[in-house]
Amino acid sequence: MTLPSPFLMTYRKLVMPGDENPAQVLFGGRLMQWADEAAALFAMCQMRTKSAVTLKISEILFKNPARSGDILEFWTRNKKIGTTSLTVECVVVKKYIGKALEKPEAPSDDPRLENDPTHLILSCEFVFVSVGADGKPIPHEMLSARA
Repeated sequence: MTLPSPFLMTYRKLVMPGDENPAQVLFGGRLMQWADEAAALFAMCQMRTKSAVTLKISEILFKNPARSGDILEFWTRNKKIGTTSLTVECVVVKKYIGKALEKPEAPSDDPRLENDPTHLILSCEFVFVSVGADGKPIPHEMLSARA
């Protein structure tokens, strides 16, 4: 079943000096770790299981650098629902500090990203699989919960 759902903010992270590489920008591996964690949290909640593993990560597009002091928002949404799997789209944007933290604006609803694409940091998709105690794929509860 394919149905891109609305984006939900899953995670926020503050980039610290220890997160940077020698070029003084956020190390790509650290960003991928955070994105995988954000997408996994989203997937586990959606599939109603703690036993979900990352099967695949799509092409990773590092759009712009992040630096120490930047606040990053990790936005996720369902992209495709399978019997044992869930494809999660993940977009990471730099938080606009000039605005209060009342109600975050999803990347697809935020016109500032079109006018200032430097705030888009990363986009990719993750595929997660629900697994049993033996490590083999098992159906998740997401589809039955919708019925």
